[in-house]
Amino acid sequence: MRERNVRFPNKLVIIGVFFVLVGAVLLLWTAGSLHRFANLWPLLPLLVGLVLLYFRVFRSGPDYYIFLATSLLLAGVLFLLTNTAIPVELGRIWPLFMTIIGVALVLYGMRKSGASRVTFIVPGAAMVLLSVIFLPFSLDLVTVEFASFVAVWWPVLLIVMGIALIIVHTGRRRGE
Repeated sequence: MRERNVRFPNKLVIIGVFFVLVGAVLLLWTAGSLHRFANLWPLLPLLVGLVLLYFRVFRSGPDYYIFLATSLLLAGVLFLLTNTAIPVELGRIWPLFMTIIGVALVLYGMRKSGASRVTFIVPGAAMVLLSVIFLPFSLDLVTVEFASFVAVWWPVLLIVMGIALIIVHTGRRRGE
């Protein structure tokens, strides 16, 4: 029977991630999207997020590493794309940062149980929903003004809040 290398049990994962990152950078460079290596600063939060995710998944790190890793990974990818392939002003895509935090909250909440699970998932889903509403206005894809939109559609907020309260109540009853 062959012994596994106990010192680095997940070396294939680490080497695989390294190849993916190097390949992605070289692809951006050969495709002409990467003009200066100074545009690669977003690799730092991306790498920190990967390290945190590695420690959470393979080294049984604390659950909050999921939130931090997801936030840093997605923000790093977003910054990398805006610095290289898709040049867009951050002021126009600010709702995507709400999406990043919302997704991170939902993923973190999935690791919880009972009432605390709902406590993280509902706000995370609400942030994602709000970012989906704000993004078309931020990108000027919608011709109507935001104030006019809110004047007509504000009752939907009451409906969503009611559904969220019902979900929270149901989650707490199951947790008892």
